[in-house]
Amino acid sequence: MTTLTSYASEGNDTSHLKKVQCKSAKANDTIHYSYKIKNTASFPQEFKFSIQNPRLLACKYILETNNITIGPNNVYNGKLAVIISDRMPKGGHESSFVLVENVSNNSIYKLEFISVRSKPHPFLLVTNGILEETKEKVENYTWAKNNFNKMLKELDAYKVPERKIVTKPRPTKVWSSLAYGPSDSEKVFRLCLAWKLTGEKSYKEKAIQFIKEVCDKEAGYLSIGAATYGVQVHEGNFFLHLAAACDIVFNEPEFSDKDRENIINSFRYYLELNRKHMDGLGIMNHQASANAGAILSALFLEDVAEVDYLTNAPGGMADQIGKGVMDDGWWFEGTANYCYLVVQRYSLVAQAFQNYGWDLYHKRFPVKFKSKDFENVKEGFTGMKFVNWGPITRNTVGLEDMVAPYIPFMDENANVVASNDSNLKTPDPFYELAYRSYKLDDLAWVISKTKRESWLSLLYGVGELPEVEDPRTSSALAPSVGLVALRSQEKRNNPEEQIQAYFKYGTHGGWHGHFDRASMVALDRNGHKYFGAEMVWYGYGNPGYKECVQTSATHNMVIVDELQQEAVPSNQTLFFQGDIMQATVTETKARWRKIPKWNADKFPPWDDTDYEPNFHPIQQKRLSIVTDDYVVIADYMKSNQKHNYDWLIHPVGFKSIKGAKKKGKLLDTLNHQNDSPYKYFANAQWYRTNKGAEVNFDENGNKLDVYTLWPKKANILVSDYPIGGKRRIMRNNPERRTYGVRVNEKETQFLHVLEPYKGENMLKKIESKNANRLKVYLNDGRIHNILIENLKQESAKVHIEEVLNNKIIRTETTK
Repeated sequence: MTTLTSYASEGNDTSHLKKVQCKSAKANDTIHYSYKIKNTASFPQEFKFSIQNPRLLACKYILETNNITIGPNNVYNGKLAVIISDRMPKGGHESSFVLVENVSNNSIYKLEFISVRSKPHPFLLVTNGILEETKEKVENYTWAKNNFNKMLKELDAYKVPERKIVTKPRPTKVWSSLAYGPSDSEKVFRLCLAWKLTGEKSYKEKAIQFIKEVCDKEAGYLSIGAATYGVQVHEGNFFLHLAAACDIVFNEPEFSDKDRENIINSFRYYLELNRKHMDGLGIMNHQASANAGAILSALFLEDVAEVDYLTNAPGGMADQIGKGVMDDGWWFEGTANYCYLVVQRYSLVAQAFQNYGWDLYHKRFPVKFKSKDFENVKEGFTGMKFVNWGPITRNTVGLEDMVAPYIPFMDENANVVASNDSNLKTPDPFYELAYRSYKLDDLAWVISKTKRESWLSLLYGVGELPEVEDPRTSSALAPSVGLVALRSQEKRNNPEEQIQAYFKYGTHGGWHGHFDRASMVALDRNGHKYFGAEMVWYGYGNPGYKECVQTSATHNMVIVDELQQEAVPSNQTLFFQGDIMQATVTETKARWRKIPKWNADKFPPWDDTDYEPNFHPIQQKRLSIVTDDYVVIADYMKSNQKHNYDWLIHPVGFKSIKGAKKKGKLLDTLNHQNDSPYKYFANAQWYRTNKGAEVNFDENGNKLDVYTLWPKKANILVSDYPIGGKRRIMRNNPERRTYGVRVNEKETQFLHVLEPYKGENMLKKIESKNANRLKVYLNDGRIHNILIENLKQESAKVHIEEVLNNKIIRTETTK
């Protein structure tokens, strides 16, 4: 019996190198590898050593000995020297095998060693060629000069953060870490850039101080194993940019040999800890970020074996992209912020690969099945679903598919609509890398909406962008993430004035998914945002996160019995783009359940619940029509028994309600029951209507009139919308209100008209004889006759005719 281990020698301390099998050196320099062979038998055994196929290898391989006898239970420490050949290109590598023949039992073992001819620093996110290109841009383009000057001004004021240890819960487990922020290393990377571009040594001195303190063996990362006070997603970003910074200054004389050994050991330790998190079930922005940070760390070490592992092992890059990217190109979590995070990380990996001589920008990965479970929770925990939904039309996916699918769901300023756990997302600097690589006009349009102030713009942005048209003025859909954008067409040449309404029905998104299939996630006009997915926000470590933020109740949709909608694959059965109207039908058939409850004694910190055994799935459909002046929303609900159906919408600036009378007194909260999300809605007033109602909202001149046409008889509520903390743009606005219409039926249909506008409204009056017909009178004399057919069936259809002076001037029917 025999056991074998191998590792490359890097300095005096090899305790951290148990799994390292790859090392780099310059041409004609020597790499030393060590390996151990233990004879676990009770008798001596003879071993012979040789290099497999040496005539096929460029480098020279020298074994310490060719044969040895090892006593019982003894260990032989073998050595291999590799002299790097100048016939290998810089950055090239060669794999070799030491054959270990056990003469006693006629068996042969293989030990693989991979040797790299090193590239001169820098080669990760910066090269000497890119630096020269950057200097030329600063000289020739105003935007680049402004970018550069702004960066220098910020770095002049930068102070190296104090190295200290913090112990705190995140969110319920407690652990210790260094107290660096996730972006601290990126700032240090920018210091290194500033030094290379200006020659000013003070920038380099700050960077080297930071690197030495982080990598100090006794008090730095090696002493505690956590650099930031966050989690994997932050550690990945920290080490990605730390590797890029070290790449620039690694050979500077301010570093001693011991400092360089500490730097190498710090990256090795991060790679060792990262392996413990990698899991084929762990597809998520956290693991993707950690993976990207690990890849750049391994590439800094020129450990191509580790890069290969981080690419192809379970939970590695091939898994993250092949499982996490859906058929429509969206990252499965369905949140613009986390989609951007993943694309940004792998775009940086792609650029580092390109600088090293590899091509990730055009590499394809096999599309893989994404598990229904996550690494530490089963499918359905707190209602979450981790599997991807929607069509599957291709068998490979790559970075090229990941950079542009968000553009159809941007506003006129290139902000991506907020959905799931996301705020409105401004353009990320990765678009600079994407345009440099793919030269797509749509990408250039996105960049044209930015100030181009990032270091990525400075290094990799093209000097001049082409003049391109707005690529996203028509309606659009993405069938996997399940987003639909309906855009009115009269003002398409002035996109700010378009009505833009966004609806949702698709993939849940796991940890960051919301329970809002068949909802309206956003409504825009005149540059104003009426709604977003994070209108209320409680932090991840707060009870209100799952009890309020993610629940169905905080969304613009129909709620059943104050419960939470089941996340199941849903459908879009109509998508129509016309001249008068844009239309979509989204639908789901789902059960409803109580919300999860916070329990800090658990990890994850939630008491889960289940569906009542006699609760049958409820059919839920939403027909949405966007015209040039207003939005029509028709909802159909059907069950086998009576339920409270609450049609909810949550605008800002409640002004008045017409057609309804108060019913009862003002309530301090909509519901006092602890397992109802309605407990978060304060100052609730119930009303009663018998002929429909009109509710008016005004947010700094951005008005929204909501007309309840059906049902004619219903209870109506107006309450405060939840507030979870400090106000930030749309989030936690104390003026946001909830308007609801309640009926108790087995089957019902709601019909509403929404008019978003500034100044004077266009709607004069609306008539509706039933839930499928409405006549809209506009102030300019036009009349719209709208007929909804077959909403209860699969083949819903809408017909609209526009009348002026008693003459039909336009008609349109959905197909």
